[in-house]
Amino acid sequence: MLQSLAQYIEQRLATEGAATVKPARFAELAGRLLASGVVWREHSRPEAALYDDAIQCEQLLREWFACIGFVLVHDSDARLLRLYPPGEGGGDEEEDGVRRLRARLSRDFVAAVIALRFLYTEALTGRRPLVDERLAISLEELSQAVVSLLAHKLPHAASERMALLRDLRKHRVLHFVEGDDAGDMQMGLAVLRPVMSFVSDEALEEALRLVGRQVPALLKPAPEPEGSA
Repeated sequence: MLQSLAQYIEQRLATEGAATVKPARFAELAGRLLASGVVWREHSRPEAALYDDAIQCEQLLREWFACIGFVLVHDSDARLLRLYPPGEGGGDEEEDGVRRLRARLSRDFVAAVIALRFLYTEALTGRRPLVDERLAISLEELSQAVVSLLAHKLPHAASERMALLRDLRKHRVLHFVEGDDAGDMQMGLAVLRPVMSFVSDEALEEALRLVGRQVPALLKPAPEPEGSA
């Protein structure tokens, strides 16, 4: 006998995880991910509750979004779920990050997030200090990284720079407090751990190659020791 989608979801939820997520909560989780694109457990107490419930029905959420062409990615190290809208092209690029970076994002956003990923990778290799998994930089440092890595410039107007920074904050790759220096190049920023899953190594390498930049040594795999199989 044919079932409605609502009936199917209710039956699946009864077998997913600890079976504690009800249809209304599932709808709330799906709606939140569609609205914001991200749920990060470390962001706040309410978001921690959303994350905990989402991983109880993660497979069903993944299947539900796949039906409409979205890709749900779980960064278990950062304890973060991120939803990517359908991107251009086909094939099996969803998991390498390249296609996801192209999905409905401005050039300024892509350039900034790639530079943030590069700076955070430097911190992970010990070239920059990390405090509580956060990298402190200034807007000027971000601007310089965007220029040196991608030959791109951040928006000239402070209001446009703030709009870009708010978008980066919404995606949980950046944190800042808006004060009197909002939009000023000396404004303090904190690069967050989720940037590592938002921009994969492959996406970063491809972006640098597209602008003719050499892939930095810190992104290249370490040579295997002599005598290894």
